[in-house]
Amino acid sequence: MPIQRPFLLYLRSRFHLALAISAAGLIVLSAAFLRSRALVPALLIAAVYVALAGGLFFTRRAAAEVVQESDEDQRKRVRQKIASYAAIRERVSVLRLGSDVMNRAVELFLQESGSYLEKCRELDLYSPLANERIERVRDICQVYLGERDEEATGKRYGVPGSADAAPAESLAKDIVDCAEVIRQRVTEDLLGTSGAERLAIMKDLEQKAADK
Repeated sequence: MPIQRPFLLYLRSRFHLALAISAAGLIVLSAAFLRSRALVPALLIAAVYVALAGGLFFTRRAAAEVVQESDEDQRKRVRQKIASYAAIRERVSVLRLGSDVMNRAVELFLQESGSYLEKCRELDLYSPLANERIERVRDICQVYLGERDEEATGKRYGVPGSADAAPAESLAKDIVDCAEVIRQRVTEDLLGTSGAERLAIMKDLEQKAADK
């Protein structure tokens, strides 16, 4: 995937910042020692800085800095994605489901998703399929709680429950299936990849998401 905004990445790189700070320091020194005569030297320093910054952008060193900044941006985006799914898992963990079979299924999900997210943080990598299953478990739990509330309201007012309501056993099986997929994704998507491969995978996934 081509690097987006390479010049902006270059401007914030340590390589360029060292040059910018040096130029700013020389301007401050000229202002301190030359006072009223500092304008011309300051303009010269600024002109040299602009020329150097522009010329150095096309060097190999600058290219390496741009790639490094791009990779760091990618890692930050991956960590934010991991954190968002950890928050979903946390919300599932505090739900009061009131069903032994659902509680057991959620307990398995929390175990597998916890191991998955821990490995994600360790590798700076995630599996889109595993993330989808985390969202699906949240949705299943919300459906179950909604149906349980509807049933409780129906009993209170003598209204029969919905005939289409999914039984807890069926929803629990879906959760167990999701937990199994998450476990498999740890082995198939996360383990056995090098750092360079992980970055390439994440960039490819990001590009595919942008293309949709």
